Amino acid sequence: MFTRRALFKMLAAIGAGSLLPAVGENGMARFSGIGEGLAFDSSAQPRDSRAKPGEQAVEVSGIEQWEDLLDDLDAVELIGRYISLRPTGDESRNSKGPCPFCRQGADSLLVDGRDDSYFCTDCLAGGHALDFYARIEGLSLSESVRSVRRLMESGVLQGKRPRLKRFQCIIDEINRFAHESLIHGREGVLASSWIDRQGVTAETAEHFSLGIMSYALAEQLRERLFAMGYSKNELEQFGVEGWISCMEDRMRDGALDLALLLPLRNAEGCICGFYEQGIEDAAGSLWSGDFLPYGFKLLFPRQAGRLVFSNFDPRDSARAVVLVGRPWDVVLLAQGGMDHAVYVSPLDLADCRDRLGRFLMCARKIIWPVHRSEVNVGFVRNLLSLSDQSIGRLAFMLLPEGERLPELLRREGLAAIQTCLAGAVPLKALLWV
Repeated sequence: MFTRRALFKMLAAIGAGSLLPAVGENGMARFSGIGEGLAFDSSAQPRDSRAKPGEQAVEVSGIEQWEDLLDDLDAVELIGRYISLRPTGDESRNSKGPCPFCRQGADSLLVDGRDDSYFCTDCLAGGHALDFYARIEGLSLSESVRSVRRLMESGVLQGKRPRLKRFQCIIDEINRFAHESLIHGREGVLASSWIDRQGVTAETAEHFSLGIMSYALAEQLRERLFAMGYSKNELEQFGVEGWISCMEDRMRDGALDLALLLPLRNAEGCICGFYEQGIEDAAGSLWSGDFLPYGFKLLFPRQAGRLVFSNFDPRDSARAVVLVGRPWDVVLLAQGGMDHAVYVSPLDLADCRDRLGRFLMCARKIIWPVHRSEVNVGFVRNLLSLSDQSIGRLAFMLLPEGERLPELLRREGLAAIQTCLAGAVPLKALLWV
């Protein structure tokens, strides 16, 4: 199937960078704010010095606009304008129909509604829906992108937006239900007691719109959503049913059937999902590194990869962003007066290098609190695989072994932590400490 990497290689080959907005003296756009989303800053940014000679660099903003377009498109809708498509008959959104390029089999063209690609089993034509549009209209890829973007902006193509609106309504209802359950529900007493022991006030809990969820509550939520007119098929497509099944599995395994929900918002302030935080006294990590229910990730996988959890005000671009190891740390640090911490993903470079590397390109200065024991050959090797620009934005603060930043803040106080953060050192200096 047609991949994003293949698309970007094609864009570089045809010079599609001219389609992307040029911002600043070098035509490079830059993001300065990392709040519950990303904000533009028009200052210029140099190109990555590791770029190969002759290779066309695609700026972060341009990549994100491409990703937005790829996520917004619905292959079934776009390709269905030219040929008659019908569902494959299974539970997926896949469709099939006659191939307009070879005109052999009546059902030879398969359209994948998940990754918006197409493939003909007879002539082997295939690619992304954009590639189909370019070929059938006789346009270059750059011309087809301009045309499809106009169709999306004019409303001729709806894309996945109607489904996103339905998903958004479901997520908003989940958030209301979970928050009400924390404040007024019987199950909220246990969670509120744990929050109090963490030193988090009711005002902070309200600011982050914290909620709770359990398997028993999820069953009530499901009935509430059914009564509001949402179908079981919709709940399955948006990941709600799978999320509830995970709760049931944890309950059967003997885990505490109650978790805090931390709403995760995008740049427009819309809730896209939730991070889960266990409320056992020994709960030091998340049950999952993903946000749940994962409908936003299913509908908009590229945009989902850019989400961060934060209390940081994107307008305060002069401040350094601090990386934390888990979402709950953002809440604890905000309670202690540190409002510029973000959670990107589990800070494991071996697994999350691409996502972390993307984030590092979006902020001016990032402070990464680490333990001395973590700074080993593998850690440094993975860091050096990032771009020079990303590494240049990183500074490191050494933490006492076995402690996280929230614990240090609680013991030392805000002023002492701010002094330590101000003394964070670049990678080269860290290796000599």
